[in-house]
Amino acid sequence: MRDLPAGFIAALQDAPEHGIEPVWFVTVEATDRDTGETVAFPFWTGSYDLPLDMPRVDGTIEARTHIGGCGLSVGSITYVADLTSKTVNVTMSQIADAAQSMLRGHIIKGAPVEIHVGLRSGGGMASMPVLMFAGIVDEAPLVTPAVGGEGSITLTIQSEIITQMRQINPAKSSDQHQKRRNSGDRFVEYASTVTSRQIKFNE
Repeated sequence: MRDLPAGFIAALQDAPEHGIEPVWFVTVEATDRDTGETVAFPFWTGSYDLPLDMPRVDGTIEARTHIGGCGLSVGSITYVADLTSKTVNVTMSQIADAAQSMLRGHIIKGAPVEIHVGLRSGGGMASMPVLMFAGIVDEAPLVTPAVGGEGSITLTIQSEIITQMRQINPAKSSDQHQKRRNSGDRFVEYASTVTSRQIKFNE
């Protein structure tokens, strides 16, 4: 069961009287194409840059300056109790400078993504945002608009845990493969030369 911040719960309870505005935060940890270093791109649905402390997947707190004015939109998030792979679509404007930099200057295929939701009440954040989904970028098509239109970038986010559990293990039971994993492993050194054998038991 998830423990929500007290301010978050209070904002939900007071919503009928004071109203609330949900806001979304998406952080993509891309890889720089030139240096190979990890570069974080924190976005949010507001129109200006917002510095804010955010809870991470590992339970730590990290200060981030979220980039606004990118037309960020987060699709529905579905939770399941099995291994069904559910995706979350994150859309942003193609003409946003930060989105262009992330997509064209960095590698985002397989990049870790964190999606948070926060509540604005009374002109400010009710509490620290809540982590709603953690996954990896599966697809990131760039839609080129028609003349006079506005293009978009849609990131398809997959659950990293489900993706890993559904992958086929490429390991082979060969001597060469075993040595790649551990150079001293000689368990199947002669497996390729022994086609079959008969084990004799003492009677």
